[in-house]
Amino acid sequence: MQQLIAIILAIACIPILLKRKLTLGPTLLILGAGAGLLGGLPLAAVGKAFGDVFLVPSNLSSVLVVIEIGMLSTLMTHYGILKRMEQALRKLIPNAKLIVMLLPAMIGALQAPGGAALSAPFVNRLGTEMGMTRAQRANTNVVARHFLMLFAPFATNMVIVQAAVPGVNVLKLGLLNLGFALLDQGAGYLFLVRKTKQVPAEPVSGGERVRALGEFLLTFSPILIVILLNTILKIPFPLALIGPFFLVFLLGDKKEFLQWLGKSFNPSLATMIVGVYFFQNIVGSMEELLALFGGLIGGESKVLFLVMVAVVGALFGLATGLMYLPLGVMLPIVAAAPHVNEMALLVDLFYVFIWCFIGYFFSPIHLCQLLSDQETGSTVGERYKTYLPLMVTMPILTVGLYFLYSLLL
Repeated sequence: MQQLIAIILAIACIPILLKRKLTLGPTLLILGAGAGLLGGLPLAAVGKAFGDVFLVPSNLSSVLVVIEIGMLSTLMTHYGILKRMEQALRKLIPNAKLIVMLLPAMIGALQAPGGAALSAPFVNRLGTEMGMTRAQRANTNVVARHFLMLFAPFATNMVIVQAAVPGVNVLKLGLLNLGFALLDQGAGYLFLVRKTKQVPAEPVSGGERVRALGEFLLTFSPILIVILLNTILKIPFPLALIGPFFLVFLLGDKKEFLQWLGKSFNPSLATMIVGVYFFQNIVGSMEELLALFGGLIGGESKVLFLVMVAVVGALFGLATGLMYLPLGVMLPIVAAAPHVNEMALLVDLFYVFIWCFIGYFFSPIHLCQLLSDQETGSTVGERYKTYLPLMVTMPILTVGLYFLYSLLL
């Protein structure tokens, strides 16, 4: 319980320190260390949590990927590549309200930490034309970006499900998740986009539309090549991201490329991602907290199961800004319980998956959200005020779909 209280206090203090003009990176480093010590971790464990950001290959890889994607976004913006992509897409699809959600979803196929930075400038620019507030622009980017990750078999968290529960049919689970994903996107459109201004579209001939398709594929190629190199050739993301830099060099005017490559490195972003992973490592080091969460969802009562999964999944996701950590703890426990058939198990796994997603999605250290806020200038208060309808809708959809699936399947 001591560790749970420490984490809750740390999360509650994030907006307080941000209001004192501390940037997010130092804020998370301070609160992570404070939560660890208050939660009873020895100083050596806190030091290890920080060292593991750089010494654990998966953590270091994620840090490098976020930095690289931030640099790539800066270069693609500077050389006008993102603007060309936007213009081509607007000729292909004359509905700005559809485009503002479609492009982040497409870029969301890039299953890499920090990928939201690539679509954020586009959503920020088009959303400004549409009369969106800063928070609407930031939140639309995040909502749309997470469409594919909820059900695509290649999505990182779906792979984690298969690893945590060997033998589970992820295609069937993906279909259950797709129901939530579609309704979630609809809710995002309803609450964030529907009432915004429609940007007038110029008439486009058939020939112009064909050329626009070629232009879109060309400007989208730096992102597409990363997906292909990583998913097909299995090249690690930090190395796969070298290819896009070369493509940006070819697509841009090549003026002062090396100087802009150096300028594209953002020390504030680097500090932020280090702070995020340090905080996550602190939570991952709290064995008593992990055991507490595991015990809470291990009961036999169905009502208690539904309540505890919602509480633990949401709280765990909020505390870590991750899905894989709560999924890794909760899925094996749920899978080990008796189920009457495969579909009953899948419905329970769906419920766990979505509650972990909800906690992660609304986490104050959700990396995609932080990057989107950084691009748009949205504040924490603005973000959550704009999210209020979704904070109510997403849990209702989850519980409603659970009972619907239970009845139908």
